[in-house]
Amino acid sequence: MTTAHVLQLIDGLRIGGAEILLRELSMGLVRRGFRVSIGYSSSGPLVQELTALGFPLIRLPRLMRIDPTLFLGMVGLIRRESPQIVHTHLFKSDFHGRLASRVAGVPVVVSTLHSIDRWAQGRSFGGLYGWTARFADRLIAVSEDVRRFHATYTGVPEEKFVTIENGVDIRRFAGFESAGQAVRKEFEFDNAAVVFGVVGRLTPPKDHSTFLKAAALILQKAPQARFLIVGEGPLQKDLQLQAQKFGLGNTLAFTGLRKDIPAVLAALDVLVFSSLWEGLPVSLLEGMAAARPVVATTVGGIPEVVLPDQSAFLVPAGDAVALAEACLRLVSDSTTRRSMGQAGLARVVAHYGIDAMVDRTAALYAKLLQERGLGQLIPSQVYSG
Repeated sequence: MTTAHVLQLIDGLRIGGAEILLRELSMGLVRRGFRVSIGYSSSGPLVQELTALGFPLIRLPRLMRIDPTLFLGMVGLIRRESPQIVHTHLFKSDFHGRLASRVAGVPVVVSTLHSIDRWAQGRSFGGLYGWTARFADRLIAVSEDVRRFHATYTGVPEEKFVTIENGVDIRRFAGFESAGQAVRKEFEFDNAAVVFGVVGRLTPPKDHSTFLKAAALILQKAPQARFLIVGEGPLQKDLQLQAQKFGLGNTLAFTGLRKDIPAVLAALDVLVFSSLWEGLPVSLLEGMAAARPVVATTVGGIPEVVLPDQSAFLVPAGDAVALAEACLRLVSDSTTRRSMGQAGLARVVAHYGIDAMVDRTAALYAKLLQERGLGQLIPSQVYSG
């Protein structure tokens, strides 16, 4: 029997939280009987991976942030593919894809709100973004904090929102102890060193500068500490210069883009978030799945996910001293590191597994298809779940 076709639209396929979520969601939807294809603008490492997984990928040219070329390309793609559901991710795909879907006559349109975006606080982009929300049937917020933010600043009515927290495949992060030791050896970190790491794009919201300042403070009291910055992005050169300024030398390594994140997490003793703002970071869930204690700022969905003082120490954003002090609490206490890591693992197992996220998204699709009189296209696996 023919089942519903879902067209996922996303700004690009570099490795980031939204992109990883799209990969995991798409694989889960296929397992539940949906047909899935993916449209994107900017290329990245996930193109090859998603192609190898068998997903049809279509690249959509884009010239600017608000772009008639992208809009027309989406309209043409949607008319050719004839999906019953379009699911958009990130600003450019949300903004153009919602309207393009309605112009092309798509029955069901859904968007995922992945983060708290500062631009949404301005009347221009925030108002326009909220205006396009009228063309979506539902907006999925990845945390309650994200939902509250968008309800406040973009003027979207409450009935449009549904909160579906991000999820992670917990099985992917078990059994990487030997691989973690190999990563430490790669960066010449002694086995006795306590390694703190940040995982994420090198962009302003992640505030790596505060992490570097904290690292310098940590070294004053714990010279055995070591640090990893995992990811790539436009701020890399600036951050490397700052690291030199703070005299971090060979205590800090910039790893660049890594595809072996389970091994990298196994190499860490503590996962750190110095972010100024977040949605619900996938790397946080991955770190908890790897049983790593967390030191993080109290932003976005982070406080909703962790267990304060049980699986994570939370500090104010932008406060390098507080970040360093929280990290120092874990330097010489391996027992606390282990117990906090296990508490985080238990938390993510209970509430943030990938299957729950996919099931809730599939159920939302099913509900909206039923409302459009297309219940016959809902895969039988969705009903049985």
